[in-house]
Amino acid sequence: MKVLIVLAHPRENSLVHSIKKKFEQGLVDSGHQVTTLDLFKVGFDPVLREEDEPHYDREEQVFSEQVNTEMERINQHDALVFVFPLYWSNMPAIMKGYLDRVFNLGFAYAPWGSTTMKVKKVFFMITTGASEALLNKRDHIPFLKYYFNEVVAGYCKIENSRVKLFDDAHNTDLAINNHLPRAYQEGLEFDKW
Repeated sequence: MKVLIVLAHPRENSLVHSIKKKFEQGLVDSGHQVTTLDLFKVGFDPVLREEDEPHYDREEQVFSEQVNTEMERINQHDALVFVFPLYWSNMPAIMKGYLDRVFNLGFAYAPWGSTTMKVKKVFFMITTGASEALLNKRDHIPFLKYYFNEVVAGYCKIENSRVKLFDDAHNTDLAINNHLPRAYQEGLEFDKW
């Protein structure tokens, strides 16, 4: 399987980058081909400008060169994996802007039914500074799973969608002993769900 990892974190020494590396290692060890798109490293512009705004009055859409390039990149893969930290109960602005611009009308969703996006599997790997207990206390985990699996993936008719939360991101022992081995295991078992 060809897997595209879309990464959003400005620091390479972050837990997000470490989780991505372990997950990627698991993917490669189980025979998958992996490409990583680091949104910060490539300087992705997250602002949806007029040229990429959807036109609901016509089926054929015209987008900027950058958006067309990203749509083509996605269509060269079988699965998408988004790796990012949770900011204010959502993805960082650069990742949200990627979805705003690239998961666009006619490509990822269409009221008329047919789209050109080929990916049918998506995985959201999310770090958060909050503990699992705090997330559960505030009913955050069901909210996040609903938002990413139903609101984002579901709207794009991607039925094979999962969310994995890596909580308490500032707990070094938890990261080393739990999160990094879990990320590797997720990569090894990626084709099993």
